[in-house]
Amino acid sequence: MTMTTLAAANMKVTRDKQANLEKISELIAEAGSRGVDFLVFPEASLQGYVDFAIPRGTAAQADQTKRLLEAAETIPGPATEALGELAARHDMFVQFGLIEAGRYGSVLYNSVAIVGPGGVVHSFRKMHNKPEYPYMKPGHRSDVTMAGDTRVGSLICADLLFPELSRLYALQGAELLLYSTAWPTRMGESQGTGEYMDLCARSTAFFNQTWMVVSNHCEQGAYSERLDYYGGSQIVDPRGTVVARAEVDECLVVHTADLAEEISAARTHSGIGQSFLDDRRPECYALLAEDLDARLPSVGVASPDAVNSKLEEL
Repeated sequence: MTMTTLAAANMKVTRDKQANLEKISELIAEAGSRGVDFLVFPEASLQGYVDFAIPRGTAAQADQTKRLLEAAETIPGPATEALGELAARHDMFVQFGLIEAGRYGSVLYNSVAIVGPGGVVHSFRKMHNKPEYPYMKPGHRSDVTMAGDTRVGSLICADLLFPELSRLYALQGAELLLYSTAWPTRMGESQGTGEYMDLCARSTAFFNQTWMVVSNHCEQGAYSERLDYYGGSQIVDPRGTVVARAEVDECLVVHTADLAEEISAARTHSGIGQSFLDDRRPECYALLAEDLDARLPSVGVASPDAVNSKLEEL
């Protein structure tokens, strides 16, 4: 039996990179004192997130772009080096969110880096990020990595809404999904509440029969829109059960388990008692890899019946 301790940081993130770095360092030290093996921090936890309420084409938008460019870091870079040293000191793997400077520093990505005892283990660029235009470009890689003896995959915020990505990780043998997010209680004029994050996290863990660690912001009244972040950082087991959870207070959420044993139990003799991955029918799913917009003719504003008819033809 190999026991692993997972942790998620429910963290208040500011626009002060140095202050954020100090808080991340303090939480790593606390996690180390509790024997944590994997620790996850929120999206953009190093530099702070984007204020989407700023109108495009304004001086305020130019100022925000300038701030992001100045605060962005490469991977590897100063932050990964500093946090990698702390991770090594506590024999821990740490995923944290940052605004990444791409080639030559002129392109930005919303990224996470995983650092461990040997330095940078992995990095991932947010794949589904249309709302972040024109600040950041999307990533394209969906590979898993070995962190010690555990195979892990990373997701960022809206990536959780697209089950294809987490399924790709599961098919590559991921045992643990590390999820960094900035999920508010409300989003613009819509009522996008945190319950949706809970539902998506539980569903993702259940359908892929993997562990999931969720780390979210918990600051209140953030940015010009005065957003309240949901908190709700949590750890979900392979049956889709939340085994540890925070509310809105800043804290660490911690849970210890035999990861492999629980995955095996979920896929063999508990609940439905089968591996969903084994029962897949990939020969029936070709449409998932198709770009339907490219294949459908331009017919103006088509009725639902017309669209359905065309899809049947395809």
